[in-house]
Amino acid sequence: MDYRTINNYAANIIRAFDKNSGKEVLQYAVGALLYMPGTNTKISKKILKKENPNIKSLVLCLEDSIGDSIVEQAEECVKNTLIEIHTAITTGRFSISDLPLIFIRVREIGQMTRLVDKCGDSISTITGFVLPKFNKINASNYINEFEQILDSVDTSLYLMPIIESRDIMHKPTRLENLCYIHNALKKISDRTLCIRVGGTDFCNIFGIRRPINSTIWDIRVISDCISDIINIFGTDYVVSGPTWEFFEKKDSPSQTDWVEGLNKELFYDRLNGIIGKTCIHPTQVPYVQQSLIVSETDYTNALQILSMSSQSFVGVKKGTNGNQMNESKTHINWAKKILALSGIYGIKKEI
Repeated sequence: MDYRTINNYAANIIRAFDKNSGKEVLQYAVGALLYMPGTNTKISKKILKKENPNIKSLVLCLEDSIGDSIVEQAEECVKNTLIEIHTAITTGRFSISDLPLIFIRVREIGQMTRLVDKCGDSISTITGFVLPKFNKINASNYINEFEQILDSVDTSLYLMPIIESRDIMHKPTRLENLCYIHNALKKISDRTLCIRVGGTDFCNIFGIRRPINSTIWDIRVISDCISDIINIFGTDYVVSGPTWEFFEKKDSPSQTDWVEGLNKELFYDRLNGIIGKTCIHPTQVPYVQQSLIVSETDYTNALQILSMSSQSFVGVKKGTNGNQMNESKTHINWAKKILALSGIYGIKKEI
């Protein structure tokens, strides 16, 4: 199945939600998060024309994707993008139900506040902020700034910290830093949508880059770190996967080795508890979204487990596929996650 077929299929599966749907939905709905430079002047037009309805979440990036000398220009561009979208919504030309989840990736303390001041009421079009290189040094300052913003705006906003700094990668300082961040986020846990993992930054520390036929999970020093992040955060937050660096060649769409590699990594992402992935190209988005569609077997087993958990006299049953055990106490959290994903991405019928 090629990209265009996948793209249309995924777009038809994903259920309706918007920025006001609540954390219990949005933490899973972020799914394939597409990064776009904040300097891109065509974003609002593409959104308002609904050019790619499969893109359900995106980031306007003000950090690595733009040069240090054009930060102010990029902020103005983001402001104009949000004003155009906000105007279209307030005048009835566009519905918020058609608006993708929009996040702004900042680069420094104080930039969130600066953007809120610049954008005014149009800040209501975003779902939240992405915080790069979130660590023990900057966590408290970012959190305090965000809390002040929440007190000053009349809209629902969330944070998505990215864990990608050197003090997390190095084992001697890893657990102390992860535990500090986890504890710091407790005061805004209801406003922390996802924990994101910056695999490219981790690889760069060691001068490593995975090839097209390998996954991030094959790089032991990186997968070891991601496992620790899941261990600390995975019971309280959705943890999302790092970027896949390959995508479709415009002049060679028949080359699909990048798809095989992406699907392989997505399989191991899900196997290890990762939900969703950062995307760097629109051709990656439908494959990430498709990976989140729930199988019919998983869905029926999840329903059975949740039904059992409400009946204290039943603890174990043969699974609906006939060769698997379902236990209400040990599979309950898995079942809840499956039901949440099915409500957003749908159920894949099995032949």
